[in-house]
Amino acid sequence: MPKLQTKPLRKQAKRAPPRSKAAVTSSKGTSLKKSAARKPAAKRPKSTKKVHALDLSAFPPESVNMVEKWLCLACVLDVFTRHLNLAPRTAHLEIKRYTPPISELYAPTPGRPWFTSPANENRCPYCGSASKWHARIRVHRIESSKATDVLRRDLLRSLPQTDDQCVIIEEKATRQHAFFEWLDKVSVGLDLEDPAWLRNISQHYLGRKEPKIDWQGKFDQIHSIRRSRRVESGWEIENGRLFLAPTLFDELLLVQYLVSRSHRSGGLTLEGRYTLPELISRLRNAGYLRASGIHAHNPADALEELIMYLGGGEAGIKFYHIVDRREFLEQVRSLRLVKPPKPNV
Repeated sequence: MPKLQTKPLRKQAKRAPPRSKAAVTSSKGTSLKKSAARKPAAKRPKSTKKVHALDLSAFPPESVNMVEKWLCLACVLDVFTRHLNLAPRTAHLEIKRYTPPISELYAPTPGRPWFTSPANENRCPYCGSASKWHARIRVHRIESSKATDVLRRDLLRSLPQTDDQCVIIEEKATRQHAFFEWLDKVSVGLDLEDPAWLRNISQHYLGRKEPKIDWQGKFDQIHSIRRSRRVESGWEIENGRLFLAPTLFDELLLVQYLVSRSHRSGGLTLEGRYTLPELISRLRNAGYLRASGIHAHNPADALEELIMYLGGGEAGIKFYHIVDRREFLEQVRSLRLVKPPKPNV
């Protein structure tokens, strides 16, 4: 009986021992296993650039004006993302490109998202957001004149030209309009019960009349203002007293009357209180009406013509509004990765 041939059994390959959890090292002895690094959380970029206000100290004080407006970025983002369904990135780009018009910058009653100053413990008056969501925009207005045109051109050339950091808006107006706005500006905060306001208004008006003179320094040297009998035009200082030419002194009385005529029965001036008929009679007897070309006999008509003459009439003038957006842009940039809070209505 033939013998059965049996196949030799294959040698089972030895299994490699299970790898330990220790790091496998290379022949050079360097570790091949890298520790898993956690992704750093997105940090809010901090604004390191300090923004300084524009220096307009070289300009005549009566020709420039500055206002500050505050804007709530949380309110704007809420409208863009929740109501208009814009993506956060798109909303931020739209905010960066936004330049407010004059109607919003000088609105007498600001509406959302604008407010005049932080209130309620630095909370937005509309949505309650914290102060980090509030951006400030400064607006400098320069009135065009011979005393400011050269200074204005030099200032505009020195402003940053990238990213619309400072936007220039031109506004056409009349000299009459500019005069009334100046009257409103110098009348704010006056205490008509304190006679010192007469001196302050005199300094403001002379600064507008002759802007190249340092009237602050001149008024530091005087203690009274008088009508001169020997100076036919202009002014002079003698023994601590400021003497004004008759025409200039009469104009100053008229300005003081316009500022204070609604205070009591008549307006207060350096010569005392005048009603309108008394003032017109005083100016007529002094020859000011004749020198100004005013021929109206009715006091109300005469006053209207006087204001037209004093303000400059309908002659054209320009205002240059410098909208300083630098601080606004820095605030927008620092919040581009931060989720806006929900409105606390």
